[in-house]
Amino acid sequence: MPGEIYISGITYIGDEGQHYAVFYSSDNGETMTLQYENFENQSGVMWVGDVLGDATPGAIYNNYFYGTNELWVSFDYGVNWQEVDNFGLTPTYTSGCLEGEIYRCCADVQGTIWRSTDFGNNFEVVRDGIKIKLEVGVIPGNVYGFASYPYPQVGYYLSYSNDYALNFIEIPIDSAVAFWQISGIHPKISRGSEPGELYLVSWWPDYHYKIFHSTDTGYTWTLKFESGYINIYDWGVAYTAGRQSGSFYVFRSTYDPTHNHRLFYIDYSNDYGETFTTYFHELDSLYTAVAAIHKTDFRLSAFPNPFSGNTTIVFDVPENWEVPVLKIYNIYGEFVRQFTIKGKRSLLWDGRDEKGTIVPGGIYLYNISYDNNSSLFNKLIFIN
Repeated sequence: MPGEIYISGITYIGDEGQHYAVFYSSDNGETMTLQYENFENQSGVMWVGDVLGDATPGAIYNNYFYGTNELWVSFDYGVNWQEVDNFGLTPTYTSGCLEGEIYRCCADVQGTIWRSTDFGNNFEVVRDGIKIKLEVGVIPGNVYGFASYPYPQVGYYLSYSNDYALNFIEIPIDSAVAFWQISGIHPKISRGSEPGELYLVSWWPDYHYKIFHSTDTGYTWTLKFESGYINIYDWGVAYTAGRQSGSFYVFRSTYDPTHNHRLFYIDYSNDYGETFTTYFHELDSLYTAVAAIHKTDFRLSAFPNPFSGNTTIVFDVPENWEVPVLKIYNIYGEFVRQFTIKGKRSLLWDGRDEKGTIVPGGIYLYNISYDNNSSLFNKLIFIN
């Protein structure tokens, strides 16, 4: 949706340590709503990491890669989450332009690229033998890679694929566009909203960045913006293109003098990065109002999954729940069917809705609610 962005990261330091959160904005960052939060050293919950948007409205991913390398997915704008992948190495994830499409890249010594079309529940190997940072275009099958030439041929190149990362061609990038890394900050590419449109942000030796824009798959670049000096040891800086034409965002953050509150600036451009409007937020304890999602509240699974015909949904809920109900929705959150499960451990679903009509193939959500409490989390089920 136009103006829609997600922001994740450290908010402030409280008695529990650092607080991490996911925020949602529908007005380019002018206002933000806290969707999810966890705090430092909190066990058994989802930790906030890098947030990626899916092509499905309201669907986003959270990749926490410090030690556990977990991938989680949410279908309600970041409020409830389900863990879908725990690879064990240090992969990078990149969401695609199709619903449920996400890539996992280059975590092993073979340089493997994996692709999922079911929101990260299952991945298939696309190819080996490549070490790049991925970005996905706006046309199905278009994938970009960004990497550096090894010594002594120092520099950067762009890889381009139109067959879902199976084959790439290399496009060298001039050193006047992509300079060498500064204190570990490499140049970064971000897809635009049109076919062949890319942005590139590169840092320079006196600690400032430049924003370049390309409309021809990275063969030529136009300088759009050059920042002033930034002390990168005091400031965090991130950036991404938006999904509407001409939109680009720069996120800048630092601590206040007490080193407890996070001062957060969102620089929004609607003219391809040439000029910006800045929105300011002071992130403190006033933003804390939501509970973290626990990894194992109770047992809930389905097999076979995917299925054709019937599937058995298995669950194990606390005995003190008076009226537990299992509900099934489609991917857009529309109600399909519900079952009262008091005293049960499993049930058979025949793929029919409340009226007895067989639902079409696709992706569905199921969860458990009890008494007057809202649903705890969503899980996925697939009908062939």
